[in-house]
Amino acid sequence: RGFRKLPLPKYDYQGEGKVVVEISVDRSGKVTQAIPGIKGSTTLDEYLLRVAREAALKATFDSNPDAPAIQIGTITYNFKLN
Repeated sequence: RGFRKLPLPKYDYQGEGKVVVEISVDRSGKVTQAIPGIKGSTTLDEYLLRVAREAALKATFDSNPDAPAIQIGTITYNFKLN
């Protein structure tokens, strides 16, 4: 599915790494669940996991009335030192 809104995490933090977030998306395109730190993540820093989860929950995708009730996917956030 295409995304409508994919906000970036808001962070002012000296940490870096990749956080992969597993998301569940309903037919309307709303993210109903976000689980950060799944396979492929290079950091388990609690702060980065939290801001990645918060950003993923704000994402919206194209609606699809013919889609399964819940679709599973991932969003990957790459955090770099500021």
